[in-house]
Amino acid sequence: MYFYTCFLGYANSFDSPIKLNLLNLNIHYYLEMTGQIPDSFLYEGEVYSLIGIEEEEPFSPLDYDIMPEMASTACWRGFVLYYKLDNNYLILQDMQLNTQEAKKINGIKPKKTEDMFKFHYQDLNLKLDYSSKLLIACDFIDEMYVHMGFQRAISFRKVVELDFKRGELLSVNDLSEEMEKRRNKDSAQGGRPKTKKDKDVKEWIRDTFSRKYDNEGK
Repeated sequence: MYFYTCFLGYANSFDSPIKLNLLNLNIHYYLEMTGQIPDSFLYEGEVYSLIGIEEEEPFSPLDYDIMPEMASTACWRGFVLYYKLDNNYLILQDMQLNTQEAKKINGIKPKKTEDMFKFHYQDLNLKLDYSSKLLIACDFIDEMYVHMGFQRAISFRKVVELDFKRGELLSVNDLSEEMEKRRNKDSAQGGRPKTKKDKDVKEWIRDTFSRKYDNEGK
């Protein structure tokens, strides 16, 4: 149970109150992990995956004193978020959440469900005061799927960077061509550990669960 507890909450936020304890990770757990369910982002009428976060997360259940629990090996953090833009402002629309005790968010009480997530928040319409950049992507290349963590930016044909200030979208940067160049140069980049040594495997697992990226993309 200790291992599963380590994966509660944000796996990509290593300085958060809930930490991904990879230092104590045994390699045989590698076989128990899988690709993670990404957050979704509705942008210009199309559903994208949220694959990169420059700084802090736009939203966390912890902000509302809600403690998420692992939903499945495909969702160690225990929740999935659904974002959209409304008049160029960042909005949290829905959230699927696995927890023992859910609370109202923005006046909305979640519905209980019978699937892997115990609760579903619908029509939250929560305006987020967010200042940073997000990387969203669509048109995933199936043969580039990695059976671990969140998928790489180069694994998508369309990649877009959104820059926000106080929740308002300031600029959009299409990184699709840049990702295609990286893909053509080395499509295996980040798709496997450097070696089979414990240190390299742990580092690779940590990286696949982290969605942090720099200004040039993940």
